[in-house]
Amino acid sequence: MDKYHVAILKNETDSGHLMWVEACKTKGLNYSIINLIKDSWIEQITNNNFDLFLATPSSIQSKFKKLYDERLYILDKIMKLYVYPNFDEVSIHENKRYLSFWLMANKLPHPKTHIFYDKKESYGFINNHIFPIVGKFNIGASGKGVKIIKSLSEAKKYIDAAFGTNGLRQNYGPNLKMGSYKSRIISIIKNPSKIIRLFNKYKTLYNETQKGFIILQEYVKHEFEWRVVKIGNSYFGHQKVKQGDKASGTKGIDYIEPPEKLLNFVKNICEKYGFNSMAIDLFEDGQGGYLINEMQTIFGHVQAYICEKKGVPGRFLYQDNTWIFEEGMFNINLSYNLRLENAIDLFLRK
Repeated sequence: MDKYHVAILKNETDSGHLMWVEACKTKGLNYSIINLIKDSWIEQITNNNFDLFLATPSSIQSKFKKLYDERLYILDKIMKLYVYPNFDEVSIHENKRYLSFWLMANKLPHPKTHIFYDKKESYGFINNHIFPIVGKFNIGASGKGVKIIKSLSEAKKYIDAAFGTNGLRQNYGPNLKMGSYKSRIISIIKNPSKIIRLFNKYKTLYNETQKGFIILQEYVKHEFEWRVVKIGNSYFGHQKVKQGDKASGTKGIDYIEPPEKLLNFVKNICEKYGFNSMAIDLFEDGQGGYLINEMQTIFGHVQAYICEKKGVPGRFLYQDNTWIFEEGMFNINLSYNLRLENAIDLFLRK
């Protein structure tokens, strides 16, 4: 691949694409960074002979998420260029409104989700609903923008805010349930510039209001949430342990081996819809099945691994109609090295 030219498609943030840079350096690839938010994006692409395009989906501001997706659609669907992750994967990433439509249209099991653009209609819904219920922001990872609404009066306040002058806002600052304070402080001491980027991110998230519509989702009783990841032929899984009212964003992880039934469920979905890089968060439905809660093509993880078997890091592979476990550290550099290996393999086989 050293003779090929790779384009890394930067989003509006300063650092979101840097893991792709690190992965390309590790592989010794010739790469250029294209800011997909800039007006000159298409000229930069058409004036160069790129072979492979590595996407960095926007996940903080709705206006940039929409813009990034539109331009990725042009590259993938109109210009027929090779983009990884592809548009279909990116379109459902950090777009809970669209994801709910996508899951319904494809008849995939998920918690019942309702999108209201009419205040009166939303009042009619909550007046006949059993609480709790979950309010969600359309965009927002790590549990940010998720609110457990426990009463009718609380729901009315939530609706009034959503359809009011200022709209809904996410809480300012870090998710206090995410990760350990000690490791986060050490990380900041080692990299002081990180705190500046974090505060800029918190400010942007706080200014990202959701106004004129609400997303309300059925509350599923749970003590944990499964996360199953597919990157190429590699599968990983663990439980996200509930802390307080929710499991999303807490980073409370129990490295329990995912059952084969769950691996098969995720494998069938990813193969049917052509997903190569996807994390799926799921609840158990109490009847031996699963409910899809979230789907993200790019995702973070705390450790340099995201799956264990008997305390040993590794991955699951499906070979000869059976699941096997292979030991190893496959998720370094936030799994971008593994994604790049998959992207190269798919490009060479296309």
